[in-house]
Amino acid sequence: MNIESEYYDNLSKFISSTKFNLPEDYLDRILESFQSIQKIDFESVLKNLPTTRKSTTPTAIKNLKKAHEAENLNLVVGAGVSKPYGIPTWDYLLQRLLLKTLEETPEKAVVLSKVFTKLFNPSPLIAGRYLQESLSDLKDKNRFEKEVRRTLYESFDKNASSQIMDEIVKLCAAPGNSPNLDGIITYNYDDIIETKIREKNMDIPFQSVYGQGIDPDNRALAIYHVHGFLPQEGAISELNNITLSEYVYHEQYSNIYSWNNIVQINKFRDKTCLFIGTSLSDPNIRRLLDIANSQKKGRKFHYIIKKKPSRSWVSKRLKKILDDNSEIFNEKVKAKLDFEETIDFLIEIQNRFEEKDSESLGVKTVWIDEYDSDIANILKRIRE
Repeated sequence: MNIESEYYDNLSKFISSTKFNLPEDYLDRILESFQSIQKIDFESVLKNLPTTRKSTTPTAIKNLKKAHEAENLNLVVGAGVSKPYGIPTWDYLLQRLLLKTLEETPEKAVVLSKVFTKLFNPSPLIAGRYLQESLSDLKDKNRFEKEVRRTLYESFDKNASSQIMDEIVKLCAAPGNSPNLDGIITYNYDDIIETKIREKNMDIPFQSVYGQGIDPDNRALAIYHVHGFLPQEGAISELNNITLSEYVYHEQYSNIYSWNNIVQINKFRDKTCLFIGTSLSDPNIRRLLDIANSQKKGRKFHYIIKKKPSRSWVSKRLKKILDDNSEIFNEKVKAKLDFEETIDFLIEIQNRFEEKDSESLGVKTVWIDEYDSDIANILKRIRE
């Protein structure tokens, strides 16, 4: 399968997994346009794209500020929030954990683990099951979590700075009569938020909630670690089970009444949530948003902040596709293809797909240009 046909195959799968309908011959029309020597009629194609009710940044901030003033605002954060502090991405975490399972010299193990993840791109759940099996110990039931914790903080930089984290902590502070956050849901195992709150030396009551039976104190800001919690210090127990393991993921997926599912459903149904540094690709999160939507009274939306696709990145990728597929994109076709217009079209179609999909889950998309500074500015405007 060549790059071009693989692209359309992947695009078709993406469209079929979302909740909006397109004309049956939609992909065929796009493919036919690319293979034709005629100039692509982008205006005609765009008319067939699903329309979305776009949310401007000022409108989103207005609604989020209103929710914050009513103490109904929840932050929902993912890996993007912890990344500036050296907390590894999934790929790097997998590589480092694989190192511990390879019976090779350290030099060989490093290369093999990197090549394996790049070459085969293993499923997170399959890899998690393999790693748990490989790193488990009958004498120590929590060896897997301990190994993950050790790997998680190997490159932790406590002196790193993040405008986003600074603003999150300021939202948590709520000085004087300022409104409080309703809570924070985090899909991260780390305790970076808790650490940064402590470093401010302010009287901010908060509580990490990460297991069955841990009841949040009504007087404290609850930080829900719904995928597990591995703090830098302290003992690790069965309460610290993490969702990296397929067994735990299956338990969460099958048991709708698990504490972490109930927390998310309640917040998604009754409160206003702002998603930061995360996507909506996790099947369980999508399912919980669907359940919450079905139980909602009225049509209130959550918000997710996403960085716009880079024109330079799209330009490089498009040029590579054109250059690598000479049998389809020959010079005659290229001559009829307005390169800059094509880039704008591809970005627009990607944005509309993501907007429409998020909207079907009850989430509006707020597009930004610069990740750290733009998100920090939005958070600042919410609390001011």
